[in-house]
Amino acid sequence: MAQPAPAPVAAPVVPAGESILDQVEFFRPLPEQLKRQLESRLVKKTLKTGEILFNQGDPGDAMYMVWSGQLAVFLTDNALGLCVDLAKLGPGQSIGEMALVTGQPRSASVRAMEESQLLGVSRDIFYALVQAAPQVGIMVAGVLAKRLDTVNKQQGIEFGTLKGRTPDPALLETVPSQLIKRHKMVPVSSQGGVVLIATPDPANRLGLDDIKRMLGDQPVQLMAVSEQDYSAFVATHLGAPTASGPKVPITRTLSGPPKPVTYLGLVDKDDEKLAQQAAASSDIVNLVSAVLAEGIERGASDIHMEPERKTFTVRYRIDGRMVVRDGVIPMTLHLPIVSRLKVLAQVNIAEKRLPQDGRISLEYVGKPYDLRLATVNTKNGEKITMRILDASKLDQNLGSIIVAEKVSSVIRKLFYRPNGLVLVTGPTGSGKTTTLYASLRERMNKEISICTVEDPIEYDLAGVTQVQVNEGIGLGFAEVLRTFMRQDPDIILVGETRDGTTARLACNAALTGHLVLSSFHTNDAPSAVIRLRSMEVEPYLIASSLLGVVNQRLVRRICPACRVEQPATELVIKNLQAAGVLVDGTTKFFKGTGCDKCNNEGFKGRVGVYELLLSGPKVRDAISQKECSMADIRNAAADGSYVSLARFSTHLLSQGYTVPSEIIRILPREDGS
Repeated sequence: MAQPAPAPVAAPVVPAGESILDQVEFFRPLPEQLKRQLESRLVKKTLKTGEILFNQGDPGDAMYMVWSGQLAVFLTDNALGLCVDLAKLGPGQSIGEMALVTGQPRSASVRAMEESQLLGVSRDIFYALVQAAPQVGIMVAGVLAKRLDTVNKQQGIEFGTLKGRTPDPALLETVPSQLIKRHKMVPVSSQGGVVLIATPDPANRLGLDDIKRMLGDQPVQLMAVSEQDYSAFVATHLGAPTASGPKVPITRTLSGPPKPVTYLGLVDKDDEKLAQQAAASSDIVNLVSAVLAEGIERGASDIHMEPERKTFTVRYRIDGRMVVRDGVIPMTLHLPIVSRLKVLAQVNIAEKRLPQDGRISLEYVGKPYDLRLATVNTKNGEKITMRILDASKLDQNLGSIIVAEKVSSVIRKLFYRPNGLVLVTGPTGSGKTTTLYASLRERMNKEISICTVEDPIEYDLAGVTQVQVNEGIGLGFAEVLRTFMRQDPDIILVGETRDGTTARLACNAALTGHLVLSSFHTNDAPSAVIRLRSMEVEPYLIASSLLGVVNQRLVRRICPACRVEQPATELVIKNLQAAGVLVDGTTKFFKGTGCDKCNNEGFKGRVGVYELLLSGPKVRDAISQKECSMADIRNAAADGSYVSLARFSTHLLSQGYTVPSEIIRILPREDGS
């Protein structure tokens, strides 16, 4: 749908007796005579809509003042293929002052958003002016010094030491120690309602945002300290976090086969009462606790307990791969183990034929965990699968999840829009829920109403209205979404868009003043648009409501403790290039050699691979057409509105986050294979 042309921006009115240069702070201090001389040398320039004034990296040979119209300042990341808007300039504003003084290459690009009139000052003319009147240089230096002082005050940074200081216990109770250690920012004291935060990294704005949210957005003052000073202070006053007693008995990891038990013969009789008694035995309690504890310690996302003909196998999903637990559990322990887990999950211990779902809440070394349990009856008996939900993952923000800073910045802007639809897509287990919850956590405050409809509710979010889908009573996503429209929410999270009715409701909600977030099962970002159209959502409705699509995958992250550079073979480079990754023989690759911190695996955790499609004017026009293919959408987004998985993978490889084999595994080849 064509967008209406923006209203023209009026040129500034210059009062009688004043110079045009009085509209620009940079030249305001000049004597009137010099202003008149410089004004006579100004070069008038007209830009048509969309025309580029200069590009990032061009010579810094002039500055410009906007007389009429509007300019957009933006950055282009060639590696990611992304265009990031930085600012908009209107009449009376200027750009390029620093380039005028230093002659350094342009740090950003500028284009006209509408027909614009500019007044330019070349560096040669400016230098001639300084030579003719040296006081001009002094005045300009004064303006630059004033700007620098203002920036320092706005950032609120001072330098100091933590030696001899004692932290306020109330502040340490307010901000979790894991957050302090992750961001290297510790609240020290509070005076006059202003909290003093010490850090060796005052430029960490994302970390500061996290700490401020924990403090309730109190005013803060940053104090820059040395790394050694900070580490000594944290070691002295924080130490190891205290662990509260577990709600469910948990022991440390057991190695080797479990201890022999005395009731094995009784269980073989398949007597339900005896099995229930065996489940309460300390040996079974300890064995189950050991399995759960090992899964948590090893960072597993899921625990699979699978009955076979003679043994009961336990497997953990670690960093996306299934890993068999050491030790053999005989099938004679199957019934009491299953019974023990059913008791903890509060499901029917006698029901074996039908699948059941339950939930286990526990604490382990002071941290809360939820285990989402599901049972299914197989030919050898009931299989138990447990998804480990770590509430501490809610502390993650988009900046820590999305490691490419420009991409995370653009995605964050999507989640901060007042209304519209944002889709997060990808296969099962690709981290969609983590991204959506991180976005909600960044927006949560007392001034915003947030409602979610989920199936199931994975994490409890304080201050958020969360509704569980119950298809059995006719309470589906669409029914809850209709109800939300009468609940006056600012943000709506739809756990999954499964049908056309829900999709149309989500688009309509986005058009009526709500920010709607939803997950979607598609293999790439452009496919999300095609899927919405196949659900018979009107093209104009998609084009008007959709802000962007975030598609993602997860790959194993190289352990930073043992990461080393490794040359790639010609075959690896060829396979990466076939998948669209921008690499060649000069590209540096990395691997993990294996160490104690990663259990000699060479990998530690996972990192997200992101694809981003922004709904700009050209993309909206393509979506609105009667016929629209994925190629049409990609072509429309070629102006910097699209970051492919392959482009993002290039960044991950070059920065040493993962290995080529992980990227090849998740990317389709350009030849379709």
